[in-house]
Amino acid sequence: MAHVVFLRAANVGGRNVFRPAQLAASLKHLDVVNVGAAGTFVVRGKASAAAIRKEIATQLPFQPEIVICPGKQILDLIASEPFRGIALSKDQRGWVAALTGKPKSSLPLPASAPKGKDWCIRIDRVDGGFALGIWRRSAKGFVYPSDFLENTLGVSATTRGWETLLRIAKILET
Repeated sequence: MAHVVFLRAANVGGRNVFRPAQLAASLKHLDVVNVGAAGTFVVRGKASAAAIRKEIATQLPFQPEIVICPGKQILDLIASEPFRGIALSKDQRGWVAALTGKPKSSLPLPASAPKGKDWCIRIDRVDGGFALGIWRRSAKGFVYPSDFLENTLGVSATTRGWETLLRIAKILET
Protein backbone atom coordinates (compact mmCIF):
# COMPACT_ATOMS: atom_id res chain seq x y z
CA MET A 1 0.00 0.00 0.00
CA ALA A 2 1.12 3.54 -0.72
CA HIS A 3 2.20 5.97 1.98
CA VAL A 4 1.52 9.69 2.35
CA VAL A 5 4.29 11.97 3.63
CA PHE A 6 3.77 15.36 5.27
CA LEU A 7 6.79 17.54 6.04
CA ARG A 8 6.29 20.04 8.86
CA ALA A 9 7.43 23.67 8.47
CA ALA A 10 8.93 23.20 5.01
CA ASN A 11 8.90 26.10 2.52
CA VAL A 12 7.24 28.38 5.07
CA GLY A 13 8.33 31.96 5.61
CA GLY A 14 11.65 31.47 3.83
CA ARG A 15 12.71 28.69 6.22
CA ASN A 16 13.52 25.10 5.35
CA VAL A 17 13.37 25.91 1.66
CA PHE A 18 13.62 23.10 -0.86
CA ARG A 19 12.15 22.12 -4.21
CA PRO A 20 9.53 19.40 -3.72
CA ALA A 21 9.49 18.42 -7.42
CA GLN A 22 13.26 17.86 -7.33
CA LEU A 23 12.96 15.75 -4.18
CA ALA A 24 10.25 13.64 -5.82
CA ALA A 25 12.44 13.22 -8.92
CA SER A 26 15.40 12.11 -6.78
CA LEU A 27 13.15 9.46 -5.20
CA LYS A 28 11.69 8.17 -8.46
CA HIS A 29 12.80 4.63 -7.51
CA LEU A 30 10.05 4.85 -4.84
CA ASP A 31 7.48 6.18 -7.36
CA VAL A 32 7.01 9.44 -5.43
CA VAL A 33 4.38 11.96 -6.50
CA ASN A 34 4.75 15.55 -5.31
CA VAL A 35 1.54 17.27 -4.18
CA GLY A 36 2.03 21.06 -4.07
CA ALA A 37 4.80 23.14 -2.55
CA ALA A 38 4.41 22.49 1.18
CA GLY A 39 6.16 19.13 1.36
CA THR A 40 3.39 16.63 0.70
CA PHE A 41 4.13 13.42 -1.18
CA VAL A 42 2.49 10.17 -2.13
CA VAL A 43 4.94 7.26 -2.16
CA ARG A 44 3.50 4.51 -4.36
CA GLY A 45 6.55 2.24 -4.35
CA LYS A 46 7.04 -0.59 -1.88
CA ALA A 47 8.91 0.73 1.13
CA SER A 48 8.40 0.92 4.87
CA ALA A 49 7.69 4.20 6.60
CA ALA A 50 11.14 4.00 8.21
CA ALA A 51 12.86 3.54 4.83
CA ILE A 52 10.89 6.45 3.34
CA ARG A 53 11.79 8.69 6.29
CA LYS A 54 15.48 7.82 5.92
CA GLU A 55 15.49 8.44 2.15
CA ILE A 56 13.82 11.84 2.53
CA ALA A 57 16.04 12.92 5.41
CA THR A 58 19.20 12.19 3.42
CA GLN A 59 17.97 14.34 0.52
CA LEU A 60 17.13 17.52 2.45
CA PRO A 61 19.50 20.22 3.73
CA PHE A 62 17.50 20.50 6.99
CA GLN A 63 16.01 18.03 9.47
CA PRO A 64 12.24 18.21 9.09
CA GLU A 65 9.60 16.67 11.27
CA ILE A 66 8.04 14.05 9.03
CA VAL A 67 4.62 12.46 9.40
CA ILE A 68 4.11 9.30 7.32
CA CYS A 69 0.83 7.43 7.20
CA PRO A 70 -0.58 4.59 5.11
CA GLY A 71 -2.58 5.83 2.14
CA LYS A 72 -5.56 3.84 3.42
CA GLN A 73 -5.83 6.23 6.38
CA ILE A 74 -6.28 9.14 3.98
CA LEU A 75 -8.85 7.25 1.92
CA ASP A 76 -10.76 6.31 5.10
CA LEU A 77 -10.68 9.94 6.26
CA ILE A 78 -12.07 11.13 2.90
CA ALA A 79 -14.75 8.41 2.96
CA SER A 80 -15.92 9.59 6.39
CA GLU A 81 -17.01 12.90 4.78
CA PRO A 82 -15.95 15.07 7.71
CA PHE A 83 -17.21 18.28 6.10
CA ARG A 84 -20.58 16.94 4.94
CA GLY A 85 -23.19 19.66 5.26
CA ILE A 86 -20.63 22.47 5.56
CA ALA A 87 -20.39 24.96 2.72
CA LEU A 88 -16.66 25.29 2.04
CA SER A 89 -15.46 28.34 0.08
CA LYS A 90 -12.46 30.67 -0.17
CA ASP A 91 -13.75 32.35 3.01
CA GLN A 92 -14.45 29.12 4.91
CA ARG A 93 -12.03 26.27 4.33
CA GLY A 94 -11.71 22.80 5.72
CA TRP A 95 -8.29 21.74 6.96
CA VAL A 96 -6.62 18.56 8.14
CA ALA A 97 -3.56 18.45 10.36
CA ALA A 98 -1.27 15.44 10.51
CA LEU A 99 -0.21 15.14 14.15
CA THR A 100 3.36 14.18 15.01
CA GLY A 101 2.18 12.21 18.04
CA LYS A 102 -0.74 11.61 20.36
CA PRO A 103 -2.43 14.72 21.77
CA LYS A 104 -1.16 15.49 25.27
CA SER A 105 -4.46 17.02 26.28
CA SER A 106 -8.08 16.39 25.48
CA LEU A 107 -10.76 19.00 25.43
CA PRO A 108 -14.38 19.24 24.50
CA LEU A 109 -14.76 19.75 20.78
CA PRO A 110 -15.35 21.90 18.89
CA ALA A 111 -12.69 24.25 20.25
CA SER A 112 -12.18 27.62 18.60
CA ALA A 113 -10.06 30.74 18.58
CA PRO A 114 -10.98 33.30 19.38
CA LYS A 115 -13.74 31.91 21.54
CA GLY A 116 -17.31 32.89 20.74
CA LYS A 117 -19.26 33.52 17.58
CA ASP A 118 -16.45 35.48 15.89
CA TRP A 119 -14.05 32.51 15.77
CA CYS A 120 -11.70 32.16 12.82
CA ILE A 121 -10.28 28.68 13.50
CA ARG A 122 -12.06 25.68 14.91
CA ILE A 123 -11.03 22.11 15.73
CA ASP A 124 -14.01 19.84 15.14
CA ARG A 125 -12.54 16.38 15.61
CA VAL A 126 -9.42 14.38 16.31
CA ASP A 127 -9.37 11.13 14.36
CA GLY A 128 -6.34 8.91 14.95
CA GLY A 129 -3.29 10.85 13.82
CA PHE A 130 -5.31 13.72 12.39
CA ALA A 131 -7.14 16.78 13.63
CA LEU A 132 -9.79 18.35 11.41
CA GLY A 133 -11.55 21.65 11.45
CA ILE A 134 -12.65 24.83 9.74
CA TRP A 135 -10.79 28.05 9.12
CA ARG A 136 -12.72 31.15 8.17
CA ARG A 137 -11.59 34.53 7.00
CA SER A 138 -11.82 37.22 9.65
CA ALA A 139 -11.24 40.96 9.61
CA LYS A 140 -9.64 40.55 13.05
CA GLY A 141 -6.64 38.66 11.70
CA PHE A 142 -5.40 35.18 10.98
CA VAL A 143 -4.89 32.31 13.39
CA TYR A 144 -2.59 29.70 11.88
CA PRO A 145 -4.08 26.20 12.38
CA SER A 146 -0.84 24.49 13.41
CA ASP A 147 -0.09 27.08 16.12
CA PHE A 148 -3.61 26.77 17.51
CA LEU A 149 -3.43 22.97 17.40
CA GLU A 150 -0.06 22.82 19.10
CA ASN A 151 -1.23 25.13 21.87
CA THR A 152 -4.56 23.35 22.24
CA LEU A 153 -3.55 19.68 21.87
CA GLY A 154 0.05 19.90 23.07
CA VAL A 155 1.50 18.15 20.01
CA SER A 156 3.11 19.54 16.87
CA ALA A 157 1.24 19.20 13.61
CA THR A 158 1.43 20.07 9.94
CA THR A 159 -1.70 21.41 8.30
CA ARG A 160 -3.07 21.02 4.78
CA GLY A 161 -6.25 22.27 3.18
CA TRP A 162 -9.03 19.77 2.54
CA GLU A 163 -8.47 20.28 -1.20
CA THR A 164 -4.97 18.84 -0.81
CA LEU A 165 -6.36 15.71 0.85
CA LEU A 166 -8.80 15.28 -2.04
CA ARG A 167 -5.88 15.55 -4.49
CA ILE A 168 -3.95 12.93 -2.51
CA ALA A 169 -6.96 10.61 -2.61
CA LYS A 170 -7.13 10.89 -6.42
CA ILE A 171 -3.45 9.96 -6.69
CA LEU A 172 -3.94 7.01 -4.33
CA GLU A 173 -6.90 5.76 -6.34
CA THR A 174 -5.01 5.69 -9.67
